[in-house]
Amino acid sequence: MKDLDLGVEYVIPSLGYRNVREQHNQDERKEPRDFKYQKAKSQHVDCLDALETAARAEGLPLDISVHSNLKILDEGHHKGKYHKGLNLLKPFRITSKHQHPVDNAGLFSFMTFSWLTPMARIAYKKGELFFEDIWPLSKHESSDINSKRLEKLWLEEVTEKGADESSLRSVVWHFCRTRLIISIMCLMLTQLAGFIGPAFVVKSLLEYTQQSSKDPGYSLLLVFALLMTEIVRSWSLALTWALNYRTGSRLRGAVLTMAFKKILKLKNIKEKSMGELINVCSSDGQRMFEAAAVGSLLAGGPIVAILGMIYNVIILGPTGFLGSAVFILFYPAMMFVSRLTAYFRRKCVSVTDERVQKMNEVLNYIKFIKMYAWVKAFSQNVQKIRENERSILERAGYFQSITVGIAPIVVVIASVLTFSVHMILGYDLTAAQAFTVVTVFNSMTFALKVTPFSVKSLSEASVSMDRFKQLPSTV
Repeated sequence: MKDLDLGVEYVIPSLGYRNVREQHNQDERKEPRDFKYQKAKSQHVDCLDALETAARAEGLPLDISVHSNLKILDEGHHKGKYHKGLNLLKPFRITSKHQHPVDNAGLFSFMTFSWLTPMARIAYKKGELFFEDIWPLSKHESSDINSKRLEKLWLEEVTEKGADESSLRSVVWHFCRTRLIISIMCLMLTQLAGFIGPAFVVKSLLEYTQQSSKDPGYSLLLVFALLMTEIVRSWSLALTWALNYRTGSRLRGAVLTMAFKKILKLKNIKEKSMGELINVCSSDGQRMFEAAAVGSLLAGGPIVAILGMIYNVIILGPTGFLGSAVFILFYPAMMFVSRLTAYFRRKCVSVTDERVQKMNEVLNYIKFIKMYAWVKAFSQNVQKIRENERSILERAGYFQSITVGIAPIVVVIASVLTFSVHMILGYDLTAAQAFTVVTVFNSMTFALKVTPFSVKSLSEASVSMDRFKQLPSTV
């Protein structure tokens, strides 16, 4: 019985052989400790093959009995659904029990990305980073855990609405809902801080400079208020990016893992080509990450536009509507660009699938192509497909460049139009009013700058979700 390994202890009791288990336990107690240590050590394998390395990089556990991420997460489930996330609200944390520094970080460390400082120091000292220098993947970003949660939500959606009426967009929204709502709230705080600073603090500073009497205490208070509004604006924006990036990595891992599992269960790909499947797993996953990282920034535009319009009307009167109207009219243009972006995205995806499929055929049958001298014919075919793909991308890039280029000019157009009409109608315009309105317009430009990227990412993600849903679902 001494030759039995540890696995027999679990197999034999399930078969009902209690006497064998008891005999095995007695023999095990008789073994010297040194022998058992050497025996356990001999069973440990230090080398990592490529499959295990890739699995650990994506957070997929290979040894379920030893390392189960789901079991680790369920340990604190009785404390509350958001127990792990609420720990980030602590300003400072000194814990080091988690394997990844981001799980040990407090609020200030998380929003300022200071938990990356040790790795930055290692990269500075060595000049490069190696695999052993990188921390193990956080259990909360594990593809295994997030994919199972996404699959659960998808099964609930299919059970409730049916396979045809079910919406992957709704499932993705439920998957990211809590983190996106917090991110949008942080973005609102950023926009409010960016508006309060120019609208009230800067206006008070300009009015103070025109006064004859000087009060050093009041002036220092205004400077401190301006400093605090900028700190709140920058830190809340950093927290928004930190939340969005982590949400995007979870969503990307969950969607790609669910797609991999779906593809691996197929006996044949039916109407789907190999190139299309490769493109879904490579390009569309990145589109989902970009949508989660940048898409929520679109929510900050309307609130700043409304606040800016109301404030300009209070400061300048009816002419304040002109400058705000320029900003407001820019958003329907973004909606039009989003439709064009989605249209070009659908056309480009089909051409890209065809190109990837053609290249896959070339690589698989390269011997026959060389044997029958078909190299020129295949190269011309691939080149033709690539030129068609490039033309579609160029047209999409032109529209995207127009929107990105117009955003900085909107402030100048709105300011010139507002002040010109205001002076033509005979209204007075003081320096404090002019500078205040210009600073308010500048605070509204952030929403304009991120709007094209947000609309583009959401449009492309919408196309990607349709492609994920259209994957064959039967074996």
